[in-house]
Amino acid sequence: MNKSEKIEAVKKQLMIRWECSEDIFSSTENIIIKSEKIFFEMLTFGGNAAIRANKKIYEWCKDKLQNEESKNIMDGDILFQIEKKLREFEYALEGENVRYLYLNPNTEIIKPEEFSYKWFEKEDMPELYENKGFDNALNYERDVLAYGAYKNGDLIALVGADDYMNNIWQIGIDVLPSCRKSGLATYLVKVLAEEIENRGKVAYYTTWSGNIPSTKVALNAGFYPIWLSYYAEHQ
Repeated sequence: MNKSEKIEAVKKQLMIRWECSEDIFSSTENIIIKSEKIFFEMLTFGGNAAIRANKKIYEWCKDKLQNEESKNIMDGDILFQIEKKLREFEYALEGENVRYLYLNPNTEIIKPEEFSYKWFEKEDMPELYENKGFDNALNYERDVLAYGAYKNGDLIALVGADDYMNNIWQIGIDVLPSCRKSGLATYLVKVLAEEIENRGKVAYYTTWSGNIPSTKVALNAGFYPIWLSYYAEHQ
């Protein structure tokens, strides 16, 4: 798939997740829909903002957010206003989620040779779950593929993928502190991304702008930022 095809595949999965019949993520204006399943969520691909909101805050969202630029909604004073409104109902934003797609497979990565490596398929996950300290790489529910690095027989780094978005597989990475800055994270992420793509799926990576090391891993492995989202959770 090329860039446009991957983005369209993501939007189709989001349409299923949001239960909307048309592409609300490519509109020229902000789209705000009423939701019974989630209290508040918003995202942008760089154009409009797509927002779903509970009926308790739906009208407030229409009034405050309908005519604002998406880049302003997800920053500064307006983001503060959203947070303040959510707090009235004992909800809070779970933070910024920058989503990256694997778009540059030609990026060259050097394999760290001082480690050994092992693949884990979906049926191997119970064995993998015995290892602790890899919560960014695993969600312990929908993991479908993982690739681990070992040193002296111990698992010291792990990259994993889940299928919460069906054919759009999310990548997560964990490297123990003693083995960071070795190029291991970038190598693992790229190898997993290549394997996901070889299986006919689309690989994506999530971090936030303040996590500079994670952002560098994404960029160095061939990922580019494509969409940004926020969602609320009950406190």
